Amino acid sequence: MKLLCLSNGHGEDAIAVRILRELQQHPNPPELAALPLVGEGRAYDRLPEVPIIGPVQSMPSGGFVYMDGRQLWRDLRGGLLKLTASQLKVVTRWAKDGGKIIAVGDIVPLLFAWWSGADYCFVGTAKSEYYLRDDIGWLPRRTWFERLESWSGSVYLPWERWMMGHKRCKAVFPRDSLTAEILQKHRIPALDLGNPMMDDIAPEDTGVRFDARDSETKEMGRAMTVVLLPGSRSPEAYENWQQMMLAVTRLRETFADRRIVFLGAIAPGLELDPLQKELDTYGWRIQPGSLSSVSHPIDDRSAIVFGQSNATLVLSQNAFAQCLRQADFALAMAGTA
Repeated sequence: MKLLCLSNGHGEDAIAVRILRELQQHPNPPELAALPLVGEGRAYDRLPEVPIIGPVQSMPSGGFVYMDGRQLWRDLRGGLLKLTASQLKVVTRWAKDGGKIIAVGDIVPLLFAWWSGADYCFVGTAKSEYYLRDDIGWLPRRTWFERLESWSGSVYLPWERWMMGHKRCKAVFPRDSLTAEILQKHRIPALDLGNPMMDDIAPEDTGVRFDARDSETKEMGRAMTVVLLPGSRSPEAYENWQQMMLAVTRLRETFADRRIVFLGAIAPGLELDPLQKELDTYGWRIQPGSLSSVSHPIDDRSAIVFGQSNATLVLSQNAFAQCLRQADFALAMAGTA
């Protein structure tokens, strides 16, 4: 089997990488290829043996064209139509060569997979029925827009369900049991296998520690550790980071008698300069020396450490799972986050 993986965003790319990595362990693994539809697909760098077979390009909106008409205009000027046309040619050629497709994300990769003419499956990461209801019933719909969201009886709209129920769609993998149950009622081949984003976050200790130094721990007690997850798409992630700095300041003030370690788990596709400038505005200063001077050694040698009064803040782009394992609390401001 030849299998092309389509994904549209850093979180979706990361999920796709996890799935492809597992497929590589199959006794008779398929011939794998990838095509990230949004951004440059840096998550796929972790699978160098899986080729990216089409054009990729970062857009000004970071993929959030639906949030602002001006963002859509900027993307159009940045070559969105040309990029989309080229990517559609790639998936169509893949289908003509007998290849199959796994689409990871939202309606965009699903639409590409359907358009191609190939057999496909869909990993739906963007939507959950919990947006509209819980296990008991419908949630209150307070505005006309919220009422409009639930008009079709599912968080997935009729045209999305039509593509998921198409004869060439062999399986759909929603991200939770409730969504799978609702899709099954619409005669869609939905399988309830959980959220693949969580599969790689195992509880075992990897030896990576971000704790404060022993001398500091004795003086102020064990460090309280907070992971910061601003998301992966520009410019939203940078705006989220600005709001997070307000929360970080209040946390430092509230727990002035405690040692606090903030772990910034930053997506590889984001630039660190805007984040560092915001830290500088709030009085954070880079700590001299290596990371080992303020914490136990970690795997991420590129991490940057900042200090201010009773707190340490680490910016890391290569230790997402470790940050989550070791944190007492998380501030999360994006979907996958």
